[in-house]
Amino acid sequence: MQKKRTSLLLCLICAMCMILSFTVSVRADAQRKVIDEAQILSEEQEKELQEQLSAVAQTYQYDAVILTVDSCEGKSTQQFAEDYYLSQGYGFGEENDGIMMLVSMGDRQYYFATFGNATDIFTAYGLERMDELVSEKLSDGAYGKAFSLFADLTEEFVKEGVTQEPYDVDHTYRQKMSLGTRLAIAAVAGLIVAGSVLYVLFGQLRSVGVRDAAQEYVREGSFRVTRKRDVYLYRTVSRVRREKPSGGEGGGGATHQTSSGGRAGGRGGSF
Repeated sequence: MQKKRTSLLLCLICAMCMILSFTVSVRADAQRKVIDEAQILSEEQEKELQEQLSAVAQTYQYDAVILTVDSCEGKSTQQFAEDYYLSQGYGFGEENDGIMMLVSMGDRQYYFATFGNATDIFTAYGLERMDELVSEKLSDGAYGKAFSLFADLTEEFVKEGVTQEPYDVDHTYRQKMSLGTRLAIAAVAGLIVAGSVLYVLFGQLRSVGVRDAAQEYVREGSFRVTRKRDVYLYRTVSRVRREKPSGGEGGGGATHQTSSGGRAGGRGGSF
C-alpha cells in the first residue's frame, strides 16, 4: 500500500513538472516577437524588429508579433494566425491583447490579426490604412521595409489609442514624412527661391537683343547631317494592382469569438 502511494506521488510530481516545463516553454516562445520561418529577413532586420516590438509590448501591454511561413498548411490565413498566436501564449490580459502580422510566402497572402482590446485600438479604418501602406511594400518585394512599417504603425496606433483615441474615420491617420522626404522638399523649395532670384536678375539684362532664329549665325552650306539615330531617354511602365478578395479575409472591422473565448478581428489580402 505504501509503495502504491509512493508511486502515485511520484507520478503526480512528474506530471506537475511536465506541465510547468510546457508552460515555461510557451512563455519563452512568446518572448520572440519575430518568427521568420520563411527566412526572408536578415539577422540584422530580425534583431531590430524584435527590439522594437518588444518595447511596444513592455510599454503599452499590447503584444505585437510578426510571423512568416512557407504555407498555412491548408488553413486560411485568419485561422492559422489566430491558432498560432493563442497556442504560443502571446497577448496580455484575459483576452490576449495584441496584434500579429502573418505572411504566407507560398500562398502570397498576408493577414493582420487583432485580439482582445486590440480590436478596439485597430478599428476597421485603422486596419484598412495599415493594409494600404504595408501591402504596397510586400508587392514590391521589400519585405524588410514592410515589416518595419508594420512595427512603426503598430507603435503609433497603440500609442494614439491608449493616450488619446483610436484612429478612425473621424480621427484619421496621417503618415509622418521621413527625413529624406523633408530634406527633398527643403531642397526643392530652395531651388525655387534661387530660380526666382536669377529670373529677376537676368530679366534686368537688356543689352542683348533677342533673335527668333539662328540663321544669321550659320554659314551657308556649312551644316550637313551625316548620321542620325533614335535615342530613347525615358520609358513608361504600367502596373496593375491585384484586387483583394471581396469576402472572407478582406474588409476587416467585424470581430468574432476565438476558440479561447476572447475577441478577435483582422484584415488580409494577397500580394
